[in-house]
Amino acid sequence: MIIRKATVSDAALLSEVRKLQLIDEGIAPDCDIDEELSAFFKKWLGRDDFIQLIAEEDGKLLSTAAVIYYDLPPSYTNKIGFRGYVTNVYTAPEHRRKGLSKMLLEKLLEDAKSRGIKKLWLGASKDGRPLYEKLGFIQQESYMELTLR
Repeated sequence: MIIRKATVSDAALLSEVRKLQLIDEGIAPDCDIDEELSAFFKKWLGRDDFIQLIAEEDGKLLSTAAVIYYDLPPSYTNKIGFRGYVTNVYTAPEHRRKGLSKMLLEKLLEDAKSRGIKKLWLGASKDGRPLYEKLGFIQQESYMELTLR
């Protein structure tokens, strides 16, 4: 097994994996998001503020996880303002419960620490919550969302 940073050439693969992840989380595939996913991955892969890791064996994706870094105004709880959003955490069903996501997330946490990041956040699925808790994530109050029409 090898672990590597995803490149633009992985955009199509990661688009398909993202759709599988969303379906696993119970989100109905009720619209076509292929074009939007392709544009997202082509834009972000290769940038320094988006790290997508892939664990693979014999050219087959086993697991993946990513973090997007972004600026917010500094605050009393995050003096530098810079933080990371953990996303796209997915393991192929036949490779789950083997520590792959944990291994990838630990590498992403190391990267965040090396950048001086003090705050990371994510939206946890029911199945993912125990892993995130083991890594030290703490459930906070839910955020509010407005959908503009």
